Amino acid sequence: MNKNALLGFGGIVIGGLIGFGLARGPLSGGIGVTKAEAPAGCDANLHASFEGSVIAVGNQTVVGAELPENVRAELYELTSQNYLRARELLEAYAARFALAKEKGGMVNPSKIPELADLLSDKKVTDQDVRSFYESQKKSFPPNMTFETLQKNLRIHLETQRNQDGIRKTIASLRDKKAYQLMLPSPCGPRVAMDFAKFPTRGDANAKETLVAVGDFFCASCRYFKSDLENFLDKHRDTIRYTQVITTEDVKTPMAQLAAGAYCAKRQSNDAFWKYSERAYNTPYYLLQKSAGVDEVQKQAIKTATEAGLDAKAFEKCMTSGDGMDELTSVVNNLKASGADKTPTYIASGRRIVTPNNPAVLIDVLTQSFPGAVRTTNDNSASAKDKAPVAK
Repeated sequence: MNKNALLGFGGIVIGGLIGFGLARGPLSGGIGVTKAEAPAGCDANLHASFEGSVIAVGNQTVVGAELPENVRAELYELTSQNYLRARELLEAYAARFALAKEKGGMVNPSKIPELADLLSDKKVTDQDVRSFYESQKKSFPPNMTFETLQKNLRIHLETQRNQDGIRKTIASLRDKKAYQLMLPSPCGPRVAMDFAKFPTRGDANAKETLVAVGDFFCASCRYFKSDLENFLDKHRDTIRYTQVITTEDVKTPMAQLAAGAYCAKRQSNDAFWKYSERAYNTPYYLLQKSAGVDEVQKQAIKTATEAGLDAKAFEKCMTSGDGMDELTSVVNNLKASGADKTPTYIASGRRIVTPNNPAVLIDVLTQSFPGAVRTTNDNSASAKDKAPVAK
């Protein structure tokens, strides 16, 4: 283990055998600087990736690779959900351990106080309760006086303060790298789809690839976008990035904005990225579900024009249906490969866990590209020497 991991808030190391049966290599560093064996190491644990034998019927054995893509995708979703829940549980425990350790001395791992009891700011005063009552007074029935509500209001405020304190404490400890989660993400199935013709960014000769399947109106896609691009910006010389735009239903007017991405792609790789960047920033209120096809097409054309694309060529592609035809083909191929949910991330051919927050996304990406991810102190490549990545 890296000795530097023992610094900070006691250098807590949490994780290990949590039930996924993944014998991945040793991890080191804090969240965001994790190292692990290459994704190919998943093959040594076929039961974890559902590529080994999964069922036997009579004298016939079925391996995971023979399962329908949708079944494999659902199996991985279940494994991923368990991973995320286990991660949340261990992270809360790690925070408790780190706070207890901070108070000094050795800590008994089995007798650590609850996180709420370790927070410094958890007391609710009588004045806090009174102030809250006065601020909400108009929303209470006339017969509900302060005296009748005082006890319940105190419980509410204490619960809220504890929950807020726990969230802030975990976030602070995570940022300070006060602990390390030794919990490898589950090994995802390979995705049988060719992404070679989709727009890319980064070094064309990079050995590692990341494919992100997204929808312009996918809230999680937008939520993770900034952190994802910051990660790629740091590793653009070792990871090639591909973006695949899809839609929930090609028959809805909203799909026209996604079709615009393929009309933009027909102009150039650069045109695609310029259009996509603006499309992802389209306010939801501009395109309500009640909008018609013509209205969404106009918004797509406006987006392309503002991005500096050839407006006439773009409009011709949209009105002829060429962009929609390509989008439909992409949607069908994604469904057939089990990679149609958004967001879906594919690291060098394998699906990776769909995260529940940006910190998990970066940690899982770092585990997925151990040979390509440099440490934060590696500044050997200057910015001017790197190919541009999403901004």
